[in-house]
Amino acid sequence: MMVVTSVVSIERRIGLGLPSLVIFDMDGLMFDTERLAYEAWQIASDHYGFQFERVLFEQFIGITNQDIVRKMADYYGPSHPVQEWRAYMRSKKYELEHSFIRGPHFKKEGLDKLLQFLKSKGIKVAVASSSSTEVINRFLTVSDTLPFIDLYVSGEEVPKGKPSPDIFLEVCTRSKVKPKDAIVLEDSPAGIQAANNASIPAFFIPDFVKESEVICKLSPKKFVNLAEVEQYLRLL
Repeated sequence: MMVVTSVVSIERRIGLGLPSLVIFDMDGLMFDTERLAYEAWQIASDHYGFQFERVLFEQFIGITNQDIVRKMADYYGPSHPVQEWRAYMRSKKYELEHSFIRGPHFKKEGLDKLLQFLKSKGIKVAVASSSSTEVINRFLTVSDTLPFIDLYVSGEEVPKGKPSPDIFLEVCTRSKVKPKDAIVLEDSPAGIQAANNASIPAFFIPDFVKESEVICKLSPKKFVNLAEVEQYLRLL
């Protein structure tokens, strides 16, 4: 079980200037895709006849495909074809995404202006997502946000996914920025916990999960949307 370290204070940044690196989660934080995943799970549950509840889905947010399958096996039992269910769900999610990612509601509120602000200040920008490298690249390309991103890391590229700190530490290593000089933007308990385990301050911007014990404990800064994050950073 992951041991949660003490919360990293974000307030220490006041008076010390802006961070050198801002690390974005992707699904639910940059792009409004978590609701598509939930809809795809509902389609899969109707197709195969298994019960799927929101409380279970919330446990999947922010973690890798491998960890999702493991949680499903634990929840439903080893006799159920959870790999098949997951594969079917992913195919349906891709179908739902096909038109949505080219529409006006794909990007979350404030994303473009926040990226523009960070670029204007010379702050490095990275994406650390549990999605595959192919999905990350596709979303960033279609949304025209790729030019603002210095690098991205997929959960497939590190030994352990969120809530382990591996993905955020890998971003810091590739960016040549110390964790203490970075901040993380997240919408999931797993991501908030991973950032804290990496000793990186984390901002919480709610999407599907509005609140949790982990978030209350580990993320002292919460924002309604990315536009509020931009306003806050302008004051540092």
